[in-house]
Amino acid sequence: MAQMRCAFVLFSVVLLLLVTSCGTKTAAPEKPVHALAEDEYFATYIRPLFASRCVSCHRGQDAPAGLSLVQRSGLYAPRRKGRAYVVPGNPAASLLMTAVEPGGSHPRTMPLVALTEVELGALYEWIEDGAYWPDNPAGFVQPAALRPGEW
Repeated sequence: MAQMRCAFVLFSVVLLLLVTSCGTKTAAPEKPVHALAEDEYFATYIRPLFASRCVSCHRGQDAPAGLSLVQRSGLYAPRRKGRAYVVPGNPAASLLMTAVEPGGSHPRTMPLVALTEVELGALYEWIEDGAYWPDNPAGFVQPAALRPGEW
């Protein structure tokens, strides 16, 4: 009999919790979880890569090939010849990947010192996952300070 009473009390508590929680609505988060992950990925891998390997040349109005990597708008700016620097979700169709891959189809491989496998992998994965780049101050890329002996 004591077990029956315990089960009834437990059932009543669970039922009460369910009924009270059904009436309250929690607001959807402003930013989905995947966007937070994208912010972290960009901040951890892509911004430092652009800052240390690309932005020293690819900035301003006179950037090589018209590609400025200081902010998002430079990468996604319309191109005269039609091929996009980055095709979100398709690294193989992205001019940026063919320009940095050793033996890529772009006529001039960049940067002058080849990217490492880790850097290439990070860039490939970033483009494959949609090439998220925040359009706010967190997405602004400044050239990294070079240490003595670096290119």
